[in-house]
Amino acid sequence: MPTAARVVVAIAVLLLMVAVRTLFVGYDSYTPLLFAQYYIGAFALVMMFPTFLWTDRRAAGDHSILLIAAAAVGATLFSLAAPQIGEPNYCGGEYLLYSIVRVPKIYRCTSTPFMVAGWFAGWWITVWAFNWWTEILGTESSDAPSTAEAARSPVYLVVVIAVALLIIAVAKLYVGSDRFGPLVFAEIYIWLFTIFMAVPTLLWAEQTIPAPNWFVLFAAALVGAVVFWNLAPQIGEPNFCMPPLRGLQLLQDMAKDISRMVGVPQPARVYPKVFRCTALPLAIAGGFAGWWIALWAGPRRKSTENSESY
Repeated sequence: MPTAARVVVAIAVLLLMVAVRTLFVGYDSYTPLLFAQYYIGAFALVMMFPTFLWTDRRAAGDHSILLIAAAAVGATLFSLAAPQIGEPNYCGGEYLLYSIVRVPKIYRCTSTPFMVAGWFAGWWITVWAFNWWTEILGTESSDAPSTAEAARSPVYLVVVIAVALLIIAVAKLYVGSDRFGPLVFAEIYIWLFTIFMAVPTLLWAEQTIPAPNWFVLFAAALVGAVVFWNLAPQIGEPNFCMPPLRGLQLLQDMAKDISRMVGVPQPARVYPKVFRCTALPLAIAGGFAGWWIALWAGPRRKSTENSESY
């Protein structure tokens, strides 16, 4: 790398650190946060170009839908896991209406760096999973059986550890917690496990069917996830899989402050005593069930049509 390029990279990384620090430490005005968010967004956009080029040379390059979905879910979950320092985050957008009612003393936005980190984490974990599973599933054609067995040997240990952690995460979502934070981390792990198992599912579909109908498979997975989500049992209080929408939170805060100004008492907001999310594990199971049913029914339908044509 030329010296000039190294200097540019060093300056860009230094400005990134300053921007992240600005969003975490906060300012008494909103303008520095706005420029910090713009810079982090621009930095993430620039970093996506080498990410695209690097991914295109890997096995995951042909599965852009899974990459984008994993990155989007990772960005959402990581933003929920962002810490709240002092007052609630003030990240702009719909929060601009917030200044009508209440202006924070210190402006912070800790969710933006976590969101960008979650996007790249979801993307690169999926790329790594494709490379890992491609190597594992492709060892059968190797000329050296001993090498194939050596490559397979760590798989069993990884599977045992992953399944054990999955059981703990699912149990946490069903048993519940008195805080929402542990549920977010359980959902993050279940999301990671879903990516880990979705990759061999895609590779198996490619090896089983020469030209799989990806639209039908993804649609069946989506329908299965939605159906199973609605079939989730309610244990005690209603499920609390996500915090209230930011727009809803804004309206609640405005109503609370207006009722205080006019002297009308507002009913207290009732939050669950125990946070649970039984719908997420069932939704993921339904997605895989819909995928495998569509994968099984496709060749059978084609074989039936071919037999009837004769």
